[in-house]
Amino acid sequence: MKEFIQATVTILALVNPAICAQMFAECTGSISKKQKVQEACKTVLAIAIVLFIAAFFGTALLNVFGISLEAFSCAGGGILVWIGAGMIKSAQSKQPAHAESHHSDRVSVTPLILFAASPGTITGVITVAVSHSSHEIPITAIVGVAITMLVLALVFLLSIRLTGEKKEASIAKKMVTSYMGVIVIAMGVQFILSGVKAFML
Repeated sequence: MKEFIQATVTILALVNPAICAQMFAECTGSISKKQKVQEACKTVLAIAIVLFIAAFFGTALLNVFGISLEAFSCAGGGILVWIGAGMIKSAQSKQPAHAESHHSDRVSVTPLILFAASPGTITGVITVAVSHSSHEIPITAIVGVAITMLVLALVFLLSIRLTGEKKEASIAKKMVTSYMGVIVIAMGVQFILSGVKAFML
């Protein structure tokens, strides 16, 4: 039971549903609630597929390409830094109202998927799968990913229910987005430093 709890907490911390919810709100702020629910389902499914593949085949795939977990962690950190910078830039940009309505049906949750299923998260899932399982099937990693995806889906649905449709970004929302962007950048830097430290030792 202890291994399952550790695995779930680790993967939850890496996916970070709170930041994912903020990013989801940013990506889908101009569409209807029905469309948001559809996008939420697609997003959770995409993230789940990536993380389940990592749990089952992650180590083998890295070995095929000769990539170490440390190098993969550094790459994941770089991606998170890029995503965080994008969040800050989007919060500071001033988009005209007519431009928002023109693109109201065109949303992209790619940055969110890249964040939740980043190489850093994949590295964590692979590490859990390797260290917490004495069997061929990484049960602890599978359970951890499944519980994390359930929590993420619930957080998305709660976020959708609490937010209105087609609201313009307020100053408070922009501040929160900027703050979350800084946190994401800090997470990326942490992944890079951890990868470099593990590689050097």
